[in-house]
Amino acid sequence: MALPRVHVNEKSPLSENNSPKDSGIDKRQSAQIIAPTRKSLHQNIFGKLRPLPFQYHWTVWYDKHSDSTDYDNRLYVLHEDVADIATFYRVYNNYPWEKIRLRDTVHIFRKGVRPVWEDQENLKGGCWRFRVPKSKAQEFFHEIAILCMANEFQAVLEQEHDHVLGVSTSVRFNTHLISVWNKLGSNECSIKALERTILDRLSPELRPTGTGSNAYFYKRHDENEGYQEAVEGAASKD
Repeated sequence: MALPRVHVNEKSPLSENNSPKDSGIDKRQSAQIIAPTRKSLHQNIFGKLRPLPFQYHWTVWYDKHSDSTDYDNRLYVLHEDVADIATFYRVYNNYPWEKIRLRDTVHIFRKGVRPVWEDQENLKGGCWRFRVPKSKAQEFFHEIAILCMANEFQAVLEQEHDHVLGVSTSVRFNTHLISVWNKLGSNECSIKALERTILDRLSPELRPTGTGSNAYFYKRHDENEGYQEAVEGAASKD
């Protein structure tokens, strides 16, 4: 399966010596051809990050589906410390994404935060969840992960004292459930700001076309069945 890469813009088909006037192309066609190509999301962010490490370090986790809430037997680390864009791509480009089993999940989370509801950083949080068709899921997750690690999401939440803690992709039968986790699940301002930023920064062809359960939605962790049991179970181990 071809994995998404950082794209480099193509030059305009028309050079200085091949103008619309010389080629006989009509004005309407000419305008379409010479319209400047917007730099891709990946190129912009890659260019900014190449010389510098990420502001935060990240850990890549694998979550094997089980009905058990014993995450010690479900979660394991794929890569403990992703500190820069080069390390991310070494991990990302060499991972067998097509072999993730149904209902299993890969998480990319801030180092030190476990991708579970009962982690102290997640207790009062929630996440935006996107149901993405399989044909677009890998590219969607790639962009979401880059935006998250590059602090594009975090920047819009600073004034709300909120934090984006990680992103996840979970395999479903016909779709992937892709999530963006934040710390303050009751802060409507930060939730809306995060939604706008996700939709604005995604490539146009990846943006969901509607809202609601068939496209994307926000859910606090404490609204999930099993949340209280998980929190109480974690407390009993302390």
